Amino acid sequence: MPFRITPEDASLKATLRRIMAERGDRADSMVSELPADEAVHALRKDARKLRAVLRLARPGMADFKSANGRLRDAARTLSGHRDAAVRVETFEALIDHHADELDRRAFAGLRSALHREARAADRGTGADLDAMVAALEETARRSGEWEIRGKGRDLLREGLARTLRRGHAALKAAERDPTPERLHELRKRAKDHRAQMRLLRPAWPQMIGGREKTAKRLATLIGDHHDLDALCGFVAERALPRDETARGALCALAARRQKELAAQAMPLARRLFGEPPDEVAVRIVDTWRLWRRETKDLR
Repeated sequence: MPFRITPEDASLKATLRRIMAERGDRADSMVSELPADEAVHALRKDARKLRAVLRLARPGMADFKSANGRLRDAARTLSGHRDAAVRVETFEALIDHHADELDRRAFAGLRSALHREARAADRGTGADLDAMVAALEETARRSGEWEIRGKGRDLLREGLARTLRRGHAALKAAERDPTPERLHELRKRAKDHRAQMRLLRPAWPQMIGGREKTAKRLATLIGDHHDLDALCGFVAERALPRDETARGALCALAARRQKELAAQAMPLARRLFGEPPDEVAVRIVDTWRLWRRETKDLR
Protein backbone atom coordinates (compact mmCIF):
# COMPACT_ATOMS: atom_id res chain seq x y z
CA MET A 1 0.00 0.00 0.00
CA PRO A 2 1.13 3.62 -0.46
CA PHE A 3 3.08 5.59 2.13
CA ARG A 4 0.05 7.48 3.44
CA ILE A 5 -2.96 7.25 5.72
CA THR A 6 -5.96 5.39 4.36
CA PRO A 7 -9.62 5.52 5.40
CA GLU A 8 -9.41 1.82 6.28
CA ASP A 9 -6.79 2.37 9.00
CA ALA A 10 -8.44 1.95 12.39
CA SER A 11 -6.33 4.67 14.00
CA LEU A 12 -3.18 6.73 13.64
CA LYS A 13 -1.30 4.07 15.60
CA ALA A 14 -2.56 1.41 13.18
CA THR A 15 -1.29 3.54 10.28
CA LEU A 16 2.16 3.80 11.81
CA ARG A 17 2.40 0.06 12.44
CA ARG A 18 1.18 -0.73 8.91
CA ILE A 19 3.74 1.59 7.32
CA MET A 20 6.54 0.01 9.34
CA ALA A 21 5.45 -3.50 8.37
CA GLU A 22 5.11 -2.69 4.66
CA ARG A 23 8.55 -1.09 4.42
CA GLY A 24 10.09 -4.06 6.21
CA ASP A 25 8.33 -6.56 3.94
CA ARG A 26 9.60 -4.95 0.75
CA ALA A 27 13.21 -4.35 1.81
CA ASP A 28 14.63 -7.71 0.73
CA SER A 29 12.92 -7.63 -2.67
CA MET A 30 14.34 -4.17 -3.37
CA VAL A 31 17.87 -5.50 -2.92
CA SER A 32 17.24 -8.48 -5.18
CA GLU A 33 15.42 -6.51 -7.90
CA LEU A 34 17.37 -3.24 -8.09
CA PRO A 35 20.98 -2.47 -9.05
CA ALA A 36 23.13 -2.00 -5.94
CA ASP A 37 23.37 1.80 -6.22
CA GLU A 38 19.60 2.15 -6.63
CA ALA A 39 18.95 -0.24 -3.74
CA VAL A 40 21.26 1.80 -1.49
CA HIS A 41 19.41 5.00 -2.38
CA ALA A 42 15.95 3.44 -1.97
CA LEU A 43 16.65 1.80 1.38
CA ARG A 44 18.21 4.93 2.81
CA LYS A 45 15.15 6.90 1.73
CA ASP A 46 12.88 4.36 3.40
CA ALA A 47 14.88 4.56 6.61
CA ARG A 48 14.65 8.37 6.58
CA LYS A 49 10.89 8.30 6.01
CA LEU A 50 10.33 5.73 8.75
CA ARG A 51 12.33 7.79 11.21
CA ALA A 52 10.18 10.82 10.37
CA VAL A 53 7.04 8.76 10.95
CA LEU A 54 8.40 7.45 14.24
CA ARG A 55 8.72 11.04 15.41
CA LEU A 56 4.93 11.36 15.22
CA ALA A 57 4.63 8.60 17.83
CA ARG A 58 7.57 9.78 19.91
CA PRO A 59 5.53 11.62 22.61
CA GLY A 60 3.88 8.32 23.63
CA MET A 61 6.47 5.76 22.55
CA ALA A 62 8.92 4.39 25.11
CA ASP A 63 10.89 2.49 22.43
CA PHE A 64 11.44 5.50 20.20
CA LYS A 65 15.18 5.90 20.84
CA SER A 66 16.04 2.27 20.19
CA ALA A 67 13.88 2.07 17.04
CA ASN A 68 15.18 5.36 15.68
CA GLY A 69 18.77 4.46 16.51
CA ARG A 70 18.52 1.09 14.77
CA LEU A 71 17.44 2.71 11.51
CA ARG A 72 19.89 5.60 11.81
CA ASP A 73 22.91 3.39 12.43
CA ALA A 74 22.07 0.98 9.61
CA ALA A 75 21.62 3.86 7.16
CA ARG A 76 25.00 5.29 8.14
CA THR A 77 26.73 2.10 7.05
CA LEU A 78 25.50 2.82 3.52
CA SER A 79 26.45 6.49 3.50
CA GLY A 80 29.93 5.93 2.06
CA HIS A 81 28.55 4.05 -0.93
CA ARG A 82 25.99 6.74 -1.63
CA ASP A 83 28.35 9.67 -0.99
CA ALA A 84 30.80 8.54 -3.67
CA ALA A 85 28.05 8.30 -6.27
CA VAL A 86 26.65 11.70 -5.25
CA ARG A 87 30.05 13.34 -5.71
CA VAL A 88 30.10 12.18 -9.32
CA GLU A 89 26.52 13.37 -9.90
CA THR A 90 27.25 16.72 -8.24
CA PHE A 91 30.39 17.26 -10.30
CA GLU A 92 28.60 16.52 -13.58
CA ALA A 93 25.64 18.75 -12.67
CA LEU A 94 27.96 21.64 -11.77
CA ILE A 95 29.92 21.33 -15.00
CA ASP A 96 26.69 21.17 -17.00
CA HIS A 97 25.30 24.24 -15.21
CA HIS A 98 28.38 26.29 -16.23
CA ALA A 99 28.95 24.57 -19.57
CA ASP A 100 28.89 27.82 -21.56
CA GLU A 101 31.81 29.36 -19.69
CA LEU A 102 34.36 26.58 -19.21
CA ASP A 103 36.45 24.03 -21.03
CA ARG A 104 35.39 20.57 -19.89
CA ARG A 105 38.82 19.18 -20.76
CA ALA A 106 40.32 21.15 -17.88
CA PHE A 107 38.41 18.94 -15.45
CA ALA A 108 39.10 15.57 -17.06
CA GLY A 109 41.54 14.55 -14.32
CA LEU A 110 39.02 15.28 -11.59
CA ARG A 111 36.29 13.42 -13.43
CA SER A 112 38.46 10.31 -13.70
CA ALA A 113 39.46 10.49 -10.04
CA LEU A 114 35.86 10.80 -8.84
CA HIS A 115 34.74 7.85 -10.94
CA ARG A 116 37.60 5.74 -9.53
CA GLU A 117 36.52 6.61 -6.00
CA ALA A 118 32.91 5.69 -6.80
CA ARG A 119 33.92 2.29 -8.19
CA ALA A 120 36.02 1.60 -5.09
CA ALA A 121 33.13 2.55 -2.80
CA ASP A 122 30.91 -0.05 -4.47
CA ARG A 123 33.06 -2.84 -3.06
CA GLY A 124 31.48 -4.40 0.00
CA THR A 125 28.05 -2.91 -0.66
CA GLY A 126 26.36 -6.29 -0.30
CA ALA A 127 27.12 -6.75 3.40
CA ASP A 128 25.96 -3.23 4.25
CA LEU A 129 22.76 -3.69 2.24
CA ASP A 130 22.08 -6.89 4.18
CA ALA A 131 22.48 -4.96 7.44
CA MET A 132 20.03 -2.31 6.25
CA VAL A 133 17.48 -4.94 5.24
CA ALA A 134 17.86 -6.61 8.64
CA ALA A 135 17.26 -3.30 10.43
CA LEU A 136 14.11 -2.57 8.42
CA GLU A 137 12.77 -6.09 8.96
CA GLU A 138 13.55 -5.94 12.69
CA THR A 139 11.77 -2.59 12.99
CA ALA A 140 8.76 -4.04 11.18
CA ARG A 141 8.69 -7.07 13.46
CA ARG A 142 8.98 -5.05 16.65
CA SER A 143 6.42 -2.45 15.59
CA GLY A 144 3.60 -4.80 16.53
CA GLU A 145 4.95 -4.95 20.08
CA TRP A 146 5.44 -1.23 20.67
CA GLU A 147 3.45 0.38 23.41
CA ILE A 148 2.25 3.75 22.13
CA ARG A 149 0.34 5.71 24.76
CA GLY A 150 -2.01 8.60 24.16
CA LYS A 151 -4.77 9.55 21.77
CA GLY A 152 -3.95 9.80 18.09
CA ARG A 153 -4.77 13.49 17.86
CA ASP A 154 -2.50 14.32 20.81
CA LEU A 155 0.39 12.28 19.44
CA LEU A 156 -0.03 13.80 16.00
CA ARG A 157 -0.24 17.37 17.30
CA GLU A 158 2.86 17.06 19.48
CA GLY A 159 4.82 15.05 16.91
CA LEU A 160 4.12 17.57 14.15
CA ALA A 161 4.77 20.52 16.44
CA ARG A 162 8.14 19.13 17.48
CA THR A 163 9.26 18.77 13.86
CA LEU A 164 7.98 22.26 13.06
CA ARG A 165 9.72 23.75 16.11
CA ARG A 166 13.00 22.22 15.04
CA GLY A 167 12.41 23.53 11.53
CA HIS A 168 11.60 26.98 12.89
CA ALA A 169 14.80 27.01 14.95
CA ALA A 170 16.85 25.80 11.98
CA LEU A 171 15.36 28.54 9.81
CA LYS A 172 16.23 31.27 12.30
CA ALA A 173 19.77 29.94 12.65
CA ALA A 174 20.24 29.85 8.87
CA GLU A 175 18.87 33.38 8.51
CA ARG A 176 21.41 34.64 11.06
CA ASP A 177 24.34 32.85 9.44
CA PRO A 178 23.70 30.57 6.42
CA THR A 179 26.67 28.25 6.91
CA PRO A 180 26.63 24.85 5.16
CA GLU A 181 26.12 23.18 8.54
CA ARG A 182 23.10 25.30 9.42
CA LEU A 183 21.58 24.86 5.98
CA HIS A 184 22.11 21.11 6.25
CA GLU A 185 20.19 21.09 9.55
CA LEU A 186 17.38 22.95 7.81
CA ARG A 187 17.41 20.34 5.06
CA LYS A 188 17.00 17.50 7.57
CA ARG A 189 13.99 19.20 9.10
CA ALA A 190 12.49 19.74 5.63
CA LYS A 191 12.90 16.04 4.84
CA ASP A 192 11.21 15.06 8.10
CA HIS A 193 8.33 17.43 7.40
CA ARG A 194 8.00 16.20 3.85
CA ALA A 195 7.65 12.57 4.98
CA GLN A 196 5.04 13.52 7.57
CA MET A 197 3.07 15.55 5.03
CA ARG A 198 3.27 12.72 2.53
CA LEU A 199 1.77 10.42 5.13
CA LEU A 200 -1.09 12.83 5.86
CA ARG A 201 -1.70 14.13 2.32
CA PRO A 202 -5.06 12.35 1.79
CA ALA A 203 -6.58 14.48 4.56
CA TRP A 204 -6.36 17.53 2.25
CA PRO A 205 -4.30 16.99 -0.92
CA GLN A 206 -4.27 20.67 -1.87
CA MET A 207 -3.09 22.10 1.45
CA ILE A 208 -1.03 19.26 2.90
CA GLY A 209 0.15 18.16 -0.54
CA GLY A 210 1.32 21.72 -1.17
CA ARG A 211 3.41 21.63 1.98
CA GLU A 212 4.86 18.29 0.91
CA LYS A 213 5.90 19.66 -2.49
CA THR A 214 7.43 22.75 -0.92
CA ALA A 215 9.38 20.64 1.55
CA LYS A 216 10.60 18.39 -1.26
CA ARG A 217 11.82 21.36 -3.30
CA LEU A 218 13.49 22.92 -0.26
CA ALA A 219 15.27 19.68 0.63
CA THR A 220 16.46 19.31 -2.98
CA LEU A 221 17.88 22.83 -3.16
CA ILE A 222 19.70 22.60 0.15
CA GLY A 223 20.77 19.07 -0.68
CA ASP A 224 22.45 20.34 -3.83
CA HIS A 225 24.10 23.06 -1.72
CA HIS A 226 25.38 20.46 0.76
CA ASP A 227 26.63 18.17 -2.01
CA LEU A 228 28.68 20.99 -3.52
CA ASP A 229 30.23 21.69 -0.14
CA ALA A 230 31.04 17.99 0.31
CA LEU A 231 32.52 17.78 -3.20
CA CYS A 232 34.89 20.73 -2.64
CA GLY A 233 35.89 19.38 0.76
CA PHE A 234 36.66 16.01 -0.75
CA VAL A 235 38.77 17.28 -3.63
CA ALA A 236 40.70 19.57 -1.25
CA GLU A 237 41.37 16.81 1.26
CA ARG A 238 42.49 14.34 -1.41
CA ALA A 239 44.26 17.01 -3.50
CA LEU A 240 42.23 15.90 -6.52
CA PRO A 241 43.07 16.52 -9.25
CA ARG A 242 46.77 17.31 -9.04
CA ASP A 243 46.14 20.45 -11.06
CA GLU A 244 45.54 23.11 -8.37
CA THR A 245 44.13 25.50 -10.96
CA ALA A 246 41.34 23.04 -11.80
CA ARG A 247 40.58 22.55 -8.10
CA GLY A 248 40.36 26.27 -7.51
CA ALA A 249 38.18 26.83 -10.57
CA LEU A 250 35.83 24.02 -9.57
CA CYS A 251 35.27 25.34 -6.06
CA ALA A 252 34.80 28.91 -7.32
CA LEU A 253 32.04 27.65 -9.60
CA ALA A 254 30.58 25.69 -6.68
CA ALA A 255 30.51 28.79 -4.46
CA ARG A 256 28.63 30.75 -7.10
CA ARG A 257 26.11 27.95 -7.50
CA GLN A 258 25.66 27.66 -3.74
CA LYS A 259 24.68 31.33 -3.52
CA GLU A 260 22.04 30.77 -6.19
CA LEU A 261 20.69 27.70 -4.40
CA ALA A 262 20.51 29.43 -1.02
CA ALA A 263 18.67 32.39 -2.55
CA GLN A 264 16.05 30.02 -3.95
CA ALA A 265 15.79 27.94 -0.79
CA MET A 266 15.26 30.53 1.93
CA PRO A 267 11.87 31.86 0.75
CA LEU A 268 10.58 28.27 0.68
CA ALA A 269 11.94 27.66 4.18
CA ARG A 270 10.08 30.72 5.45
CA ARG A 271 6.83 29.47 3.93
CA LEU A 272 7.23 26.11 5.67
CA PHE A 273 8.70 27.08 9.01
CA GLY A 274 8.07 30.79 9.40
CA GLU A 275 4.66 30.51 11.10
CA PRO A 276 4.26 29.65 14.82
CA PRO A 277 4.87 25.88 14.91
CA ASP A 278 2.09 24.99 17.33
CA GLU A 279 -0.51 26.87 15.27
CA VAL A 280 0.48 25.02 12.10
CA ALA A 281 0.38 21.67 13.91
CA VAL A 282 -3.13 22.35 15.26
CA ARG A 283 -4.35 23.34 11.80
CA ILE A 284 -3.06 20.12 10.27
CA VAL A 285 -4.48 17.97 13.08
CA ASP A 286 -7.89 19.63 12.73
CA THR A 287 -7.80 18.80 9.02
CA TRP A 288 -6.89 15.18 9.78
CA ARG A 289 -9.71 14.86 12.35
CA LEU A 290 -12.25 16.24 9.88
CA TRP A 291 -11.07 13.73 7.26
CA ARG A 292 -11.38 10.93 9.79
CA ARG A 293 -14.99 11.88 10.47
CA GLU A 294 -15.78 12.15 6.76
CA THR A 295 -14.34 8.70 6.03
CA LYS A 296 -15.58 6.82 9.12
CA ASP A 297 -18.06 4.74 7.08
CA LEU A 298 -15.13 3.12 5.25
CA ARG A 299 -13.71 1.60 8.43
